[in-house]
Amino acid sequence: MEFQRPWMIIFALAGPLYWWLRLRWLRDDEKRLRRFVRPVLWERMGIIPPAQHRASRLLISVAIMLLSLSAAGPVWGVSAACIPSGGENVVIALDVSRSMWSDDEAPTRLGRSAIEIKRLIRSMPGTRFSLVLFSGHARLAVPITLDNDFILDRIPSGPADEVSLPQGTALSNLVDVMAAALPDMDMEGQVGIIFSDGGFHDYTLNDAINEALSRRMALVTVGTGGDSPVTVPGDNGPLVWQGDTVKTVLEEEWLQKLAVETGGFYTRVSEAGDLSRPVNELLHRSFAQADAEIAGAAGARRYQYFLGAALLLMVIAAGIERRES
Repeated sequence: MEFQRPWMIIFALAGPLYWWLRLRWLRDDEKRLRRFVRPVLWERMGIIPPAQHRASRLLISVAIMLLSLSAAGPVWGVSAACIPSGGENVVIALDVSRSMWSDDEAPTRLGRSAIEIKRLIRSMPGTRFSLVLFSGHARLAVPITLDNDFILDRIPSGPADEVSLPQGTALSNLVDVMAAALPDMDMEGQVGIIFSDGGFHDYTLNDAINEALSRRMALVTVGTGGDSPVTVPGDNGPLVWQGDTVKTVLEEEWLQKLAVETGGFYTRVSEAGDLSRPVNELLHRSFAQADAEIAGAAGARRYQYFLGAALLLMVIAAGIERRES
């Protein structure tokens, strides 16, 4: 719990002060009465000593302290901020490394990813998309756009599509390029989706996670490939490295961690189904976070609880004093 005006808490001291002043006032009344009539004669003369009102004094003192806490503006929990949100933005990163030419997904890992990407884009017509291609390095292929046909035409679906990127699979600057493709606006919802078979050969996972978190970009990772090793195609037959045939398998560990640590989710391309629904949920969650931060509503104001309790105690105290009078 926090307070918007913590300096107001000092007025809680008025509660004990009221207790002391009220007690002193009652004692002064009793002293004045003793001066005129001895206490042993009070009963004979029908004199009733001043009522102590201990219960009501306690209730009023506590009520005063609660009023000061209410005035200090207590804040805890989360409240929704009602402000208009901006556009929905999704940046898609597609792994175009040589291992994505493998055919354990039909027609290939790359081709299957392209099919799912096109399905996703067509099912979200009001969303702006951007395309990033990566292998040993990442580059922006299509800037953020609402022109779905434009981006659909530029999604590589097979080895024949020239992408001019060094071979290998690396995170390196991937998330940096993805983040740069999105508008740097607080009111924009933004999600990144990575289609890859994993197997990153660099060690920048934590840097990638931190960059995504700093941009409030949840990452969805879609694993492409199977659990059984398959041969990586080369230009003429299987790819051979130092006399050995190169094989590949879907490596999920980094993909899973990248998604979980950034607030997204991981799925295999063969199990993805309709990706538009969970992606839309992530976009709306991104809106809610931006709204709360912009409106300063990370915490909900709860002064009414203290105010209500104070008023209730005062009503009870007034009833007690009336009964004792």
